Amino acid sequence: MVHFTPDVLWDQLTTGVIAVDNAGVVQTVNSAAERLLGRARRHLLGVPLENLLPGHPVALDLIHRARHLSMPCRVRTAQLSPFPGVLLAVSLTAVPLEDAEGQGVGVLLQLEEMGTLERIEAGQRRHETLDSLETLALTVAHEVKNPLAGIRGVAQLLEMEGGGESVATGTALICTEVDRISRLLDALLGLADRHSTPEEAVNIHEILDHVLLLCPPGQIHMQKDYDPSLPTIRGDRDQLIQLFLNLVRNAQDAAGEQGTICLHTRISAQVRLEQGRRHRHIVVEVRDNGPGIADSVRQRLFLPFVTSKSRGAGSGLGLAIVQKIVYDHGGLVEVVEQTNQTIFRVLLPVNLP
Repeated sequence: MVHFTPDVLWDQLTTGVIAVDNAGVVQTVNSAAERLLGRARRHLLGVPLENLLPGHPVALDLIHRARHLSMPCRVRTAQLSPFPGVLLAVSLTAVPLEDAEGQGVGVLLQLEEMGTLERIEAGQRRHETLDSLETLALTVAHEVKNPLAGIRGVAQLLEMEGGGESVATGTALICTEVDRISRLLDALLGLADRHSTPEEAVNIHEILDHVLLLCPPGQIHMQKDYDPSLPTIRGDRDQLIQLFLNLVRNAQDAAGEQGTICLHTRISAQVRLEQGRRHRHIVVEVRDNGPGIADSVRQRLFLPFVTSKSRGAGSGLGLAIVQKIVYDHGGLVEVVEQTNQTIFRVLLPVNLP
């Protein structure tokens, strides 16, 4: 009979496990925890956990609650950054440890990394909350189409009267945007197939440049950090413009006057959608140096009508629409907060023929 020692089983677990004493000092870890924290075991043992996870009160608070309530406590989704440049989406479980006499001696913290597929499924659940808004959206769409036609007519009249190259460029942009919004409204009204799979080949940099035309920077400093090697992807151009238009305008509101916004793109071949398989995605990040996201809305950020803006300044639908468009394209959107920077990260799949 094969005999498995506890040490062998402990290190075969795919869930990271960290045991801390009542003072919060790490007493033992398994191999999965070493991988997640990016440090060898010898550099973890004897170190206070708050030193290993600086700026992460969720994990420390969870341990505190488990110890004082004498019961397991769990957080379904949390973000940890154990070392610079790395952000982990994990579920956390804290289990109180007792000795033979029933006295509390510490807490066992379990860290289970969430795969991209799990995060996409979480986004899908948020997306389903939009269904109840369908009747409202149809009513608004119907009422908006008439004034849009009037705006386009005025733009065409201005173009016919002349006025130079700048007027022609402006009126052409107005007509283009009116047509794009009309197509989106047609989809809402059922005049177009809004459930069809996007099949148009699109250049994400062309879409981002178009969005910047629609968002005059004012005193805000706009930066572009594009990866020129990005491939085209298959998607709905109008919807993707709306997606990034919402994100850039939110970033402008957050950065305020004389703030900085950066559009960063890259390719990633390391997105895990299922066990053992990696998929290529383009990554678009909208970064701003605003004050960050209020604690009161951070966990509900992509839900309809959730906003940190002042009354009348926003409907709270922008990020819910972003979530829907990304989900319809089989992608993922997430928010990351770093020192003096908020990053909205969009991952869109590269569908190779």
